[in-house]
Amino acid sequence: MSHFKSNNSNIPSSSVVNISSAARNGARYDIIVIGAGGVGSAAAYHCARDGKRVLLLEQFTVGHKQGSSHGGSRIIRYTHDKIEHADQMPATFDLWFELERESGAKLLTMTGGLYLAPEGEPWLTSAVEILHDLNFPYRVLAGEEFQSAYPQFNVPDNWIGVEQEQSGILAASRCVAVMVSQAVKYGATVRELSPVAGITPQTDGIVVRMESGETFSADRVIICAGPWANRFLSKLIDFSVPLRVTQQQVAYFPVKEVNDFAVGRFPLFIVTHDPVFYGFPIHERSGTIKIALENNGEVFVNPDDPREVKQELLQELCEVVGHYMRGVETTPVHVEPCLYTETPTRDFVIDRHPDYPQMVFAAGFSGRGFKHTIAVGRLLADLAQSDAGDYASPFWRESYRINRFVPVAAQ
Repeated sequence: MSHFKSNNSNIPSSSVVNISSAARNGARYDIIVIGAGGVGSAAAYHCARDGKRVLLLEQFTVGHKQGSSHGGSRIIRYTHDKIEHADQMPATFDLWFELERESGAKLLTMTGGLYLAPEGEPWLTSAVEILHDLNFPYRVLAGEEFQSAYPQFNVPDNWIGVEQEQSGILAASRCVAVMVSQAVKYGATVRELSPVAGITPQTDGIVVRMESGETFSADRVIICAGPWANRFLSKLIDFSVPLRVTQQQVAYFPVKEVNDFAVGRFPLFIVTHDPVFYGFPIHERSGTIKIALENNGEVFVNPDDPREVKQELLQELCEVVGHYMRGVETTPVHVEPCLYTETPTRDFVIDRHPDYPQMVFAAGFSGRGFKHTIAVGRLLADLAQSDAGDYASPFWRESYRINRFVPVAAQ
């Protein structure tokens, strides 16, 4: 049996957002945030909480499903294969817990996590070493012990499972809604259906021009445009930032025995061996578990294209479920296409503009980024409120620098 305890409750995937659209043409703010997804909403929340006059601009509506920050479940975990991510997770969890206390909203369900792969698989081997080095609790299960604890998986005898209790589910849409509502509570102004046409740096700040013809100015601007990030970066930076947008399939599969996949009995899981896939206990849809397969990322998409299920990717996912899972039907009852926006190394891009430090960028989070959004928002608020060259924020990491993409000949 699993040793994880649950604090599960029925968490809807979204909640009401109390926002204000009062933003006078020509008005000036301390900070303008572009994009109200997970990262942008977190940045606006932290900046407003710091007492700054904030304008948050969203091209669609808050909670829209066109990007990567919607839905009822995202994984949050201590377990990482890079120490620069693992070592900030306790502080990141603390920020989520603080937001829950402050808002009174339930955002995080602790489920425990199970990480599976053949013994010696590089990602999981590194992750276990980091858990050990950071003194995070974990337990390694192998052979009959693993099979007895988790009969829901059909894997070879040489596979191991690593249990790590600091793992859970974030209600993504609700997190975004709450961060926006809290930003408004602290005085932020939010404009929905407000696409940005251009950004112009000035000697005393920044001017943001809207497609409506309106303009707003600020001391600083934070650009969190998700899959549309390169439409800004390509116009503002004189070197290419290799952000690629791919479509993934997420599906909800019926289970034969509900108790076998309930929170408290069945943890969230990640298979770190190819084919890489991950899933959740029963959480959003009664009698079903959510499972997704990470595709190879070789087919790039236009974020403005309609969200259509790609049958070849869905078929591959169904075959993986049939091969590796027991007690799970292989025909899903619901499928949701979603977008990933990543760099080739999957490292985030978070930095000031090389020439105009009043512009701050954040991009490349999809696939594993939502868990970090509240901490990234804190980092962006720190970067926007400090001088050029100041990277003292505890959430800063050197791998985020945008100048890593400058061609060698130009350095």
